[in-house]
Amino acid sequence: MGLSYSLDPAMPMSEAVRRVACAEVDAAYAGLSSPPDRHRGVHDARKCLKRLRSLLVLIRPGLPEPVFLSLTDRVRTIARGLAPARDAHALLDAIDKLGDDDLDPGESTPIRALRAWLHRRRQAAERSLESNTASDAMRGLFALRPAMASLAVYPDGFQPVAKGLRESYRSGRKAFTQAFASGSDEDFHEWRKTLQHHWRHMQLLTPCWPFELSARVDAARALSQVLGDDHDIALLRQLVAAPTMVFASPEDTQTFLKRCRNRHKALRREAETRGARLFVERSRPFVDRIEAYWLTAAQGIGETATPARADNVVAFGDLRSAKAS
Repeated sequence: MGLSYSLDPAMPMSEAVRRVACAEVDAAYAGLSSPPDRHRGVHDARKCLKRLRSLLVLIRPGLPEPVFLSLTDRVRTIARGLAPARDAHALLDAIDKLGDDDLDPGESTPIRALRAWLHRRRQAAERSLESNTASDAMRGLFALRPAMASLAVYPDGFQPVAKGLRESYRSGRKAFTQAFASGSDEDFHEWRKTLQHHWRHMQLLTPCWPFELSARVDAARALSQVLGDDHDIALLRQLVAAPTMVFASPEDTQTFLKRCRNRHKALRREAETRGARLFVERSRPFVDRIEAYWLTAAQGIGETATPARADNVVAFGDLRSAKAS
């Protein structure tokens, strides 16, 4: 994505926020309006919408609460319409990561049967996508853009961002603790959601100290991928264990579920090590440090910054073509 998903310390905060928000809406619209690779477009559009939600979470303290709730609900609704077209792909990827090369032909039956079922589910999602899903999402994005072009945070500085970052980071630390206290799939999934906000927040703030914050983006994103694999395996376990779903004999099903449990244990050991390192710092000193970086960067480049465009936003026709991240 490059630097398009980042806040510019040389701009007033509201202007920087509008630039990022409009760029994400435009990129999502562009992805959905560009067949033949509609699946890539859906994938990229969903990532744009996730980035947009993370931006709104970061600036929440600077928005009227009804505005925040309305915008996040609209973004969530658009994203929800695109979810089925991507979920089957994610679960197929999870099966591929489990693999079946080391199993006897009979033992691999659950994997093969589950893969065939997911392929049929993906084909159904593809038919829906071609008929109306993408066009519905594009209409939603078109209607959303004026609201993003008029975003304003108050006060128009780093203060609301600092508060939003502190709340988000604190939520991530609490979710980390809760996930390992309970061990539940739901709590690990909740931790992953807070973590995704965190690495996108670091991405937004990277210009204030690229060397340090880009390294943190990479570390948090890698941990998010570990938790994503954990979540996908949890979904596979639920599918295979559901009473109404029969993919193989009871013996082969139990063998498959045992492999899933072993994979879960390995992923969670890795996640605990990575998470402890990422969240070792308490929220207040962490945010104070980031704020100091930001204010120093803003002061250092404020006098020499290139004037921004007069309208402060990206025109709807200036659709971004850069790969989403």
